[in-house]
Amino acid sequence: MIGPDQFLSQAEGLGALMEQMREDRMNHALLITGEAGTGKWTLARGLAAALLCAGDEPRPCGKCRACLQMEEMAHPDLVVLERGKHLTRDDEGKAKNAITIGDVREMIRLTAQHGMEGDRRVVLIRHGEDMRTEAQNALLKTLEEPPEGTFFLMTARRTEALLPTIISRCRPMKMRLWTEAKIEKILRDRGTADDQASRAAREAEGSLGEAIRLTEDEGYWAFRAEVIRDWMECPSRSDIIRISNKWKDRKDEGEAVFALLEKIFSRMMRRSFQVSGKADSAAEFSAQWQSFARNAAPGDYARIFDGIALARKRTVSNVSFQAAVEQLILLFMEAVHTR
Repeated sequence: MIGPDQFLSQAEGLGALMEQMREDRMNHALLITGEAGTGKWTLARGLAAALLCAGDEPRPCGKCRACLQMEEMAHPDLVVLERGKHLTRDDEGKAKNAITIGDVREMIRLTAQHGMEGDRRVVLIRHGEDMRTEAQNALLKTLEEPPEGTFFLMTARRTEALLPTIISRCRPMKMRLWTEAKIEKILRDRGTADDQASRAAREAEGSLGEAIRLTEDEGYWAFRAEVIRDWMECPSRSDIIRISNKWKDRKDEGEAVFALLEKIFSRMMRRSFQVSGKADSAAEFSAQWQSFARNAAPGDYARIFDGIALARKRTVSNVSFQAAVEQLILLFMEAVHTR
């Protein structure tokens, strides 16, 4: 488990929070927000482990019984609210995309009992915006007057979906995007090979969660390589039909292709103009794309993004996917040959 200390530079006010935790004066409710993949849930789990840890400082120690139980999310004094994983049989098989009022009521019942292994209980709420309105209303009184020794750690991607009264009862903590260097170090510390850690950190664009996922998903890298080879580095115009024939029956993969291409060119553009990172975004591509990245003007990128958007629109409108493939390959070939 990644400990909270690794998030000190990523979460606003985390250092002060951990000091308050050590002095047993931590706020009873914390709301962790930020973009997808910034580590909200990982940090929440780490803080829960620190609260329940029975070992010595620094906590979580990673060795005591409580920490080992937290590795499996199986500590008896932990309650988890998460959509699709209901606490009562009444909600099983329904409301798969929501945290229900039944879940909240069962959590309240459980936290009203004495702790099984200590004097603390922790409630983890993953994606608080998944709580239905009635569930949020049911949570309000408990957030305002929590049982002694009970801590609520909630994550959220969209705070606008939370009731203002829920937000006001929680201490806010905003997560920042990770730098490539920090992601790389964490991946290496997890045992990831250097070259794999480097490429995953670069591809994740500030998302630690995405980087960890990418180190375990060889299918993604194979798909990415295929898209770059076929769509971006078509050898000649005479090969366009051959490649479009190969992709014509893969329309169900179209959105994944468009999203990947947008991601590649967005990073290339940012780094070409040195908005972030180093100006080496095209180093993995052909000499022609490297030249494009060095010399392209903003209008050149705009034409590429417009072309991808048009291809997506036409595909959704049931225009031939094969035609969309051919259109984009031709656009990319014209882009690199004019630079």
